[in-house]
Amino acid sequence: MRFQIILIALFTSLLFLAACGGGYTHPYDGTWTAVYPIDVSSSITDTKIIECGSIPGTLVITDGKGTTTQTTTCTTTILDASGVIQSTFTPPPEKYYISVSIDRPAESGGNAILNAIVNGVSFIGQCISTLACSASSGSNSLSLTR
Repeated sequence: MRFQIILIALFTSLLFLAACGGGYTHPYDGTWTAVYPIDVSSSITDTKIIECGSIPGTLVITDGKGTTTQTTTCTTTILDASGVIQSTFTPPPEKYYISVSIDRPAESGGNAILNAIVNGVSFIGQCISTLACSASSGSNSLSLTR
């Protein structure tokens, strides 16, 4: 009988904790889109056309941390003097490995700090809300949005 009472009390406690949320969830946890601008932009000259495009990385943040990969592909088209296409080539895509950590502010009402590494380069920035963050390193920037 005592075992049944203990078991019922334990089960009731677990239900109560589950109804209350049970545990802590980091406010920045969830699915984000990470965009790292590329240095090579699309351009057109008399002899060539370079077109670049990126596929943003889907970033899943758990306990304030996450990693993703962004892929960028560029296609170069070579033209002759009259503007006729001579050749087109697409080198292998470039990969940007992105790792982030978001630390909640020490004081109430402050912005969270975003630390990131993109292909070994450190970035630092902040989150203006739980929906948008940005970080920079020199002239390069990284943005995260939900």
